[in-house]
Amino acid sequence: MISGSSNIYTFHLLDKDDLEGFHHIARWDNDPDLAYLITPNFHEEPLKHVSSLMLQVSYERSGSKEIYMIRCGDRTIGSASIDMNPEHLAGKDEPTGWLGIVIGEKEYHGKGAGKAAMEFLENRARELGATRMELGVFAFNEKAIGFYEKLGYKRFHIVKDFTFYNGKWHDDYRMEKRL
Repeated sequence: MISGSSNIYTFHLLDKDDLEGFHHIARWDNDPDLAYLITPNFHEEPLKHVSSLMLQVSYERSGSKEIYMIRCGDRTIGSASIDMNPEHLAGKDEPTGWLGIVIGEKEYHGKGAGKAAMEFLENRARELGATRMELGVFAFNEKAIGFYEKLGYKRFHIVKDFTFYNGKWHDDYRMEKRL
């Protein structure tokens, strides 16, 4: 349990059989206001719809990835994930947790849920033996870049022309923080 603003956020490990949890994630992944902020688009066409079942199968195959549902009271408002030493890391020199956060319920944006999720993931990464955190953020997502920088993350690598959005290709900034 972590406090943010006046809200208390809790984190619940997503069970691979929890279809309701995957339904939430699919709804956020398919939301046109959120999709291009969280899902890379490798083609010059609209992002494809993702289903709860597709997400569930992907999670089952992921191995070391942990997904946590973020709750405020009884309401599920987002998800936070950590994956130890995945292949796509740009920095592979030490035990690293790759993180991802989605605050899917828009009324919770700017209410401390993201900061609480980052604190939770960093603590979880330490428990898993990580000495470093890494994340990717699209270059056009200036709000998220500023948020991560305030939390001590620094840009260290650029993946050129990583995602297609709004008629052009955009870079992916890789950011890191030592724990």
